[in-house]
Amino acid sequence: MAVRVHFQTEMESFRAGMVEMASVVLNQVERAVAAWETLDFDAADAVIAGDDRVDERCVELDQKIFSIQLLEAPVAADLRLLHVGLITVIALERVGDLAVAMATLARNQRPEATVPEVQELVQRMSSQAVDTLAVAVQAIARGDVELGERAVEQARHVKGMLNDVLELAGTVQADPQNRSWRAAAILTARHLERVANNGAELGGRVRFLVTGEPFVRKASA
Repeated sequence: MAVRVHFQTEMESFRAGMVEMASVVLNQVERAVAAWETLDFDAADAVIAGDDRVDERCVELDQKIFSIQLLEAPVAADLRLLHVGLITVIALERVGDLAVAMATLARNQRPEATVPEVQELVQRMSSQAVDTLAVAVQAIARGDVELGERAVEQARHVKGMLNDVLELAGTVQADPQNRSWRAAAILTARHLERVANNGAELGGRVRFLVTGEPFVRKASA
């Protein structure tokens, strides 16, 4: 009994660590987009430097998964959580890299090139993308299938917002002053769509986590 209690404590610690890593990564994304909006180079540098913490959390959780599998005796449901948890950690590390990419874009822009209409749309897209990934991680931590499906649906909405950014950026007069900024805006929007897409990937795995039903990756629309 004492061994099983220790095991459950380790599993709860893993869940908490996964949620904590998600919080760090999502904060990185939000700060990167804010740096891009305000062209705050110091904030962009802080995001780039902060990626070390994301990498450290990734290594720690990866080692925890290995340790639980090696030293404990997980049953099928626990093994599914460890499997999905490892995929989650990898996805969060990937999103951390996207935050760094957006912060790097911010360092190469000029305030006078900003197009407010596009900027506002990207900001709204950022909020939706961050929420999508946050919902997906919470769905995994709670074993909530409905919440996972919500993340998948929200990701579709973010994909539509990417199309809106592409269309709006394309209608802006091709002024040499804002050409580089528009390209950066489109790249930032594409990165945000990838953030949400990672959320959809994770949200789609919650049913497998809860029921053992095989996960089938759906083709993008």
